[in-house]
Amino acid sequence: MKAKRRYIWANIKLVGTIVPVVLIMIVIYFMLVRREVLTLAREKLALRSQYYAEEISTWARSVLNEVTIYKTMIEQLGLENETTYTLMAASAGSHDAYPYGLYMGDDLGNYFDSSGWVPEEDYVVSERDWYIEGLTHDQFAFGEPYVDAMTGGTCVSVTCRLNTAPAVTVLSTDVYLDYASQLANAVTSDNIEHAFFVTRESRLIVADSDAAMVGLSLNSQSDSLLYLNISRLLDAETIGQSAILGDESVFFVDINVIPDTDWYFITCMNRNEVLKDLWRIEFPMLLLAVIACAVLFILTSLFSREMISIRTKAQLDPLTKLLNREGFEELVHLSLEDRPGQGFLMIIDLDNFKLINDQLGHPVGDQVLKDFASILENYFNRNKDIVSRLAGDEFAVFVGRDITAAETESMLNKFISIVHQTFDYKFPHQKLSASIGAGAASHCESYEALYQAADKALYEAKWNGKDRFQIH
Repeated sequence: MKAKRRYIWANIKLVGTIVPVVLIMIVIYFMLVRREVLTLAREKLALRSQYYAEEISTWARSVLNEVTIYKTMIEQLGLENETTYTLMAASAGSHDAYPYGLYMGDDLGNYFDSSGWVPEEDYVVSERDWYIEGLTHDQFAFGEPYVDAMTGGTCVSVTCRLNTAPAVTVLSTDVYLDYASQLANAVTSDNIEHAFFVTRESRLIVADSDAAMVGLSLNSQSDSLLYLNISRLLDAETIGQSAILGDESVFFVDINVIPDTDWYFITCMNRNEVLKDLWRIEFPMLLLAVIACAVLFILTSLFSREMISIRTKAQLDPLTKLLNREGFEELVHLSLEDRPGQGFLMIIDLDNFKLINDQLGHPVGDQVLKDFASILENYFNRNKDIVSRLAGDEFAVFVGRDITAAETESMLNKFISIVHQTFDYKFPHQKLSASIGAGAASHCESYEALYQAADKALYEAKWNGKDRFQIH
């Protein structure tokens, strides 16, 4: 029935509105959680990067301070004093960062090494990189890192020019970067996937959580999208945190400048790794949300069917199981809305029914009403016909299709004949018959006007002797 379909459709639309809203709210919640997780992860990356950058800066400063003490004492004692060389010899093995101690040389070719190493005769002090570098500053400074041929470790010469005469003397020591490598390894935990130290000018990787990268140039790693994009950030002098594309996903990269050195400290966090554990939580939640929506749909459908059943029962006449007045009026209203001006309404009275109740009793009267309802249902049985018991022995039928006047008269004559065939033999003394008043929807602007027209036609039919029909 039309009303039933509309009621079901209304409930489907209700579920169809609630479910997308719930899913959208869940997606928005996931997005907010993801953003918060990423924000916290990036803050953690910045804090850990800054902490380890400060650690290496403190280490570098301690090295510079210690060798500066040697420089000051050597300048005070002078190069002619044997104590100077005893002091330098004591520097070998005194510090893990420069285990081979101090060495120095001058432009006259003199050279002294605390470790006891003696150069070959063709060793020219003034042509060595450490000597040339030391001439440029009077205070100790880190030079360009290199890979020690003897140990295979990465080291850097810390040099300065001595304030002595008459020769131009440079004091130096080789500082090994094992501590920097330890820090690079220590920081790579809790989703920080990679960390390394690189020089500003040559872009030499001096320490790396991946030991295979130590001693290589950052610019030479063209096969790594991550290293290539980091190099571009350094070219643009971008310090701090940035999001760049790596080989497999987006990386959050934090770049710190190390004071007192010519190095950058760079840490990298894989965005996918940050969200990996979150997805393990999101997926079950999303699955539960989908199940909840499915359960909601099922429950709403069951509720809809139950409501339809209750509503249908409320609109039925309990004796004849036909529509009651309320149900009839609702369906006729819907039919007129869908097909304005089509069909006609009949109000039917069962003539002389009172005699049945008075003479034969109400149980027989109830059965007569049931039989009459059955005649109506069987005769008016098309999908656009609506049959109802309005009250007592008054019934109504709405034929929701266009038929001609001749077809209408033929239909009503035949119906009256069927009533006689059914009741004349069973109740010959009561003379049961049907009086019918019909109103055409094409002549009425509303249901109320249509009902009034049929009611007036029924009055005329009964006035004219019953057992007949009248059409308006």
